[in-house]
Amino acid sequence: MNHLDPSVTPVMTLSPTDRLAFMRAPKWFGYTAADAILRRLEELLAYPATHRMPGLQILGDSNSGKTAIGLEFAERHPMNPNPSGDAIEVPVLRIEVPPNPDESRLYDEMFIALRQPFRARDPVSEKSRQIRTLLQVVSCRMLILDEFQHVLGPRNDRRRVVLDVIKHLSNTLRIPIVVAGTTEAQVAVSKDEQLANRLTPVWMPTWQMDGEYRRLLASFEVTMPLKQPSHLQQRDIAALILGLSEGLLGEIRDLLCLAVAHALQNGRESIDIDLLRGLPWVPPSQRRRRPALIKAGSPAHS
Repeated sequence: MNHLDPSVTPVMTLSPTDRLAFMRAPKWFGYTAADAILRRLEELLAYPATHRMPGLQILGDSNSGKTAIGLEFAERHPMNPNPSGDAIEVPVLRIEVPPNPDESRLYDEMFIALRQPFRARDPVSEKSRQIRTLLQVVSCRMLILDEFQHVLGPRNDRRRVVLDVIKHLSNTLRIPIVVAGTTEAQVAVSKDEQLANRLTPVWMPTWQMDGEYRRLLASFEVTMPLKQPSHLQQRDIAALILGLSEGLLGEIRDLLCLAVAHALQNGRESIDIDLLRGLPWVPPSQRRRRPALIKAGSPAHS
């Protein structure tokens, strides 16, 4: 039983430590751009099998919400026990492309995601055969590859092989491929003309000061384990959060988690503009340019 589940134990009755754990736990907030991408993914999942399956590129800055969409879609189509009881059904297989990938490491990530034993030293040809067989057995209908910009890491010949493997899986299994990553992910896709023609790019939005942004802040505030209202939608507070996060969804979440942590550590039950201004926080663009300026205690970001 999860003692952080508000349906079991009211969040406000928990200790500050457990309340902060509740705040930091993953949560899904729907918004227009994400809902549109999820609808597109549903369309791809239902697409009739053909020799030239369409696909999608989900692109955006680091911490813009790309990974969250992939995780949410995979959660909506989870692994299920096979009716025969001796296998699993995996409608959506999601993996993260490892740094400096090659064909063998890509297959290893798929084995791990499928919860299947494998031998890392097996020949690549054997891993390829096993993966194609497994994906057919579990009725996989979509492959999602996150952190796709890592494909640019290897030298050209290895990169070419990785792209060919992805294309081969789509062609032979007749399943759509979805890749997610930064701008460099689009560069990686462009290295293969056929993949580039099949994978339609969509971009994650940067938040602006508008009604939807304020509704997003309201959604965050509802989940904040603080006993007093913080009025995040007020213009001055909303503008400060927008500026500090630079309009990136993951940065907004990390900033608010840090703010809640500081509030709870100091016996406070709300967030105000003075607390936000006093946080050890460096906006993401400054963090990338001048990492030495990050103050001690600020959250780690990728």
